[in-house]
Amino acid sequence: MVKRLGQRFKQVYRQGPVETRLQEAALSQWYRTSVGQELLAAEVDLISRAISGRFGSMMVQLDSGAHEPLFEKRLFGAGTLVSQLENRAPCPVICAKPENLPFEPESIDMLLMHHTLDICENPYQVIREGAIALKPGGVLIVLGFNPYSLWGLRALIQGRGEGAGIWHSRFLRSGRVEDWMHLLDFELERHEKHLFYPPYRRPSWLQRLNFGGRVQRRLLPFTGAVYLLVGYKQVLGRLPAAEKRVKRGFLEPVVSINSKVRHK
Repeated sequence: MVKRLGQRFKQVYRQGPVETRLQEAALSQWYRTSVGQELLAAEVDLISRAISGRFGSMMVQLDSGAHEPLFEKRLFGAGTLVSQLENRAPCPVICAKPENLPFEPESIDMLLMHHTLDICENPYQVIREGAIALKPGGVLIVLGFNPYSLWGLRALIQGRGEGAGIWHSRFLRSGRVEDWMHLLDFELERHEKHLFYPPYRRPSWLQRLNFGGRVQRRLLPFTGAVYLLVGYKQVLGRLPAAEKRVKRGFLEPVVSINSKVRHK
């Protein structure tokens, strides 16, 4: 029993889904459920607050199956979705893997990873690609599922049976993601946990459990179903260039540029 739980813990919290494309398709269907719609609405509000007061010419969203932009369009000149599935999102869509982003270095103002680390093959490589593509001072926003929550507990108990949907995802510890961001020279601005309600599908249950969610938020603030990380790429300072000294001969007189030559 203990060995089986250990194997399931490793599968759910570390390995992630077997096939990224299939998991994105499964999440795309799950986002259409009542709980999925509640989750997207809450995350749109979180993203809106995270980018409040920021402006830029280019924002990229690494999609996980939502197939729609989750940021306010008027704040950015151009918004692009990166997906592994063809979809009809109301903005440009690029089919690519998040571990190999097709953008020039330092060409993006803001990068949103919407549960990308939960379904990709190599989470650290995804953040590294984001660090390369972001401009100095660019903002990275990461949304992921919290393993230390009721949602993470259900994923651990339910396992990865057929039709598991969201429970196939990797529930990655937010502290680990924060360490990766620091390693790649990101200055962390926000580290928050949100959505304090059980993963039930019936809206009537969600309304009845509002009080319990408020108590959970107050007493156990680290048990939110979703974590939000916001960091910006640091601009490394440059040392001033050393003054160039003009070489002169041993017997050559010293005459500065600003000195006045007196003629007799």
